Amino acid sequence: MNHQISPLTNAIKRSLPAVSAGISCLVLSVGLASAAQADWPEDPIEIIVPFDAGGSADRMARGLAEHMSPRLEVPISIVNRPGGAGALGATYFQQQAADGQTLLVMQATPYLASAIEVGGAPVEWEDFQLLSAQWNDYGIVAVHNDSPYHSLEELIEAMRESGEVSSGIIVGNGGHLQTLVLMDALDIEHDNVRFVTYSGGAPLRAALAGNQVDFEILAAEAALSISDEVRALAVVNDEPSDNWDAPLFNDEMQQLGIEPLPLIGGNVTGLIAHASLQEEHPERYQRLLQVYQETLESDEFQAWASEAGIGADWVSPEDSQALVDEAYRAVQQYAPLLQ
Repeated sequence: MNHQISPLTNAIKRSLPAVSAGISCLVLSVGLASAAQADWPEDPIEIIVPFDAGGSADRMARGLAEHMSPRLEVPISIVNRPGGAGALGATYFQQQAADGQTLLVMQATPYLASAIEVGGAPVEWEDFQLLSAQWNDYGIVAVHNDSPYHSLEELIEAMRESGEVSSGIIVGNGGHLQTLVLMDALDIEHDNVRFVTYSGGAPLRAALAGNQVDFEILAAEAALSISDEVRALAVVNDEPSDNWDAPLFNDEMQQLGIEPLPLIGGNVTGLIAHASLQEEHPERYQRLLQVYQETLESDEFQAWASEAGIGADWVSPEDSQALVDEAYRAVQQYAPLLQ
């Protein structure tokens, strides 16, 4: 029996060498990219912390260094560059090459935003990329256990009376800004509340625990240290809290006829890279993301973070940046009042 080969079959046969060559080029290209990714890093990496040693950002950075170093197979050192409420360290970070060899750990919300808009750091928000909102220490509206205010609505009514209530703040922090956003949405004059300023989180919490101020909007997990002395009127987050039995802040706003407000009452901390790293060194960017995610999701890091009281969530870079971008816009709006 004679078998005739169709023109289509001949055309396919003729095209096979070209297809094979194309596949070979693709495999070679992928292989080269994978090799480039595997080759980086060869030199030690630095993580800049723009605060003194011992704080939450410093402890997070040291935990990441300890657990990411074996995966990257290079040493990772922590460099503390405090000053200007984070402005000096953030500026130093941006002065380094955007090659992945220098990273930053700080609270993108609110301290990086405040360093730029309030502290005048000579850098741009768009030059930073938060790789993961690893620790979203959301806020709570809290009062002392002996407070006469048993709901957010009752507190708001008292805020309408000039001088009736006081609030502890760190100037420009998330709680301060959230309070101003709340008051503006409700057409309450800022001068109605007596703001009492503190230099750090510990004295801020001590003031509320000692019933020295009427209310504070403060980071929820940090406030667990005074949970026996205070109670929450609202949770400043998109999801209910496992630790604080209180309604969601924006649900309470909706009951008052107010559209959802930006949620900036807490701190969002994570590993930050130069925004240009992804474009200039895509293979390094992908390698860094891979190792960061693997580290956060590993059993040993989860155990360490639980023991250390540090957040350990993997959130995509896109979702992480969107979260802090909203807060940054609020900081921009209120920066003139804080300078």
